[in-house]
Amino acid sequence: MRRAVTYVAPWAVATVLAVSLSWLGVRDVLRHAIFDRPGAMPAVGPVILDSPSPPPSARPSPSPSPTKQRPSRKPDPPSNVRSYTVRGGRAALQVMSDRVKLVSATPNPGYETRLGKNEGWLRVDFLRDDNASSIIATWHDGPPIVQIYEYQAD
Repeated sequence: MRRAVTYVAPWAVATVLAVSLSWLGVRDVLRHAIFDRPGAMPAVGPVILDSPSPPPSARPSPSPSPTKQRPSRKPDPPSNVRSYTVRGGRAALQVMSDRVKLVSATPNPGYETRLGKNEGWLRVDFLRDDNASSIIATWHDGPPIVQIYEYQAD
């Protein structure tokens, strides 16, 4: 029995050590090689990510007073917000000289919305079983360009 333990114990230690060292080398590779990362959760209703600025609100008429000054009017929202309508819904994008921001995305009935974004691009997809619509904005190689794609199953 003692002889068996003298052989099994070093073998077990060597095996645990080898597996541990292998895992330390492989885990970083596996972490960066995952292809099926979880996508964005589908939105049931409108998706609103960023608002350019609040719209001006109605103010009550100021009472006449010689010492008080009227508050200044808030500026109108930026004119660089553009709306794109596709078969699957509508998206509003704020297009600036060096980037694009999603203001809102509203799917049509029966569609779901998915958003993908990274440095230099933004993608809004409206998905349904038989077709999909995509609005893709890119700005990594120059000024922003927005392209629209419609897909339909055959």
